[in-house]
Amino acid sequence: MDLGKLITISATLAFLVVSTGQLPRALKTIRIAQLQLIKESQASKWGTPMLLPSR
Repeated sequence: MDLGKLITISATLAFLVVSTGQLPRALKTIRIAQLQLIKESQASKWGTPMLLPSR
């Protein structure tokens, strides 16, 4: 997907959300998604690293 198309889609969605009065709901959804992403990217969930064998 082209970056220009992605920006156009995001701007259109932002205008729709604001014009329908759903901004607080959209912001809450975005914050929840951000927190889930932070939680899933914690180092404790990475597993064991692949180390080079010692000689």
